[in-house]
Amino acid sequence: MQFPRKRCSGCPTPSSLLKIVALLLLVFPGQASAFWPFTQETPKKAAQVEAVVPPALTVNEAAALHTEIQGLANELFRNLADADPENGDLGKGVLVCTFVELKKLTRTSSLGRYVAEQLMSEMQHHHYEVVEIRKSQAIMLQEKRGEFGLSRNPAEVGQAVAAGAMLTGTYTPSKDSIVINARIIDNRSAKLLSSATAIIPRNQLAEQLLADTASVRMEKPEPLYLKKLEL
Repeated sequence: MQFPRKRCSGCPTPSSLLKIVALLLLVFPGQASAFWPFTQETPKKAAQVEAVVPPALTVNEAAALHTEIQGLANELFRNLADADPENGDLGKGVLVCTFVELKKLTRTSSLGRYVAEQLMSEMQHHHYEVVEIRKSQAIMLQEKRGEFGLSRNPAEVGQAVAAGAMLTGTYTPSKDSIVINARIIDNRSAKLLSSATAIIPRNQLAEQLLADTASVRMEKPEPLYLKKLEL
């Protein structure tokens, strides 16, 4: 004999339980898998969210190159036997030449000119006497262009330069970097007074500075014509 089940007046009915579950799914959709057995969320989305990494901050390439050349100059000063600006190895002045490519010493670019320009400034900042060999004998004035006091024309610059030492060097481009070697040479004895090396990355700025690489134009000698003399 079966007795009828007594229904609890405070217990929720099955239909009300379904309504409660649906309401919870609407309010907390991210926790659905915790109490709804028929829904399984794939872990791929979570993995994709964790893989999102904010982009790295890029350093100003021009400022970084300036810092590298400053370090190159400081190494040159440290390697001098006598670094006294007035009476030391460079007491009679130093002239700075354009840096050239190691494979061909008559080939350079804006990179070689930039390195020379900054090293000239670093030498002067450390109170060394720097000789500017590009100073023209007269200032050239051009309307709507300006006043020009520097030149690379041999006819416009002085023929004699008085300096005790020369700062020059080479650069060697590779796939990912550029090796810069600087040296200071005694003008009379050709003795190496100091040397230094810097390695810079071959980034976008370096590519722009190397883009105008060119060699010195070598003038070909004029042909000589011989006339046979009949005696």
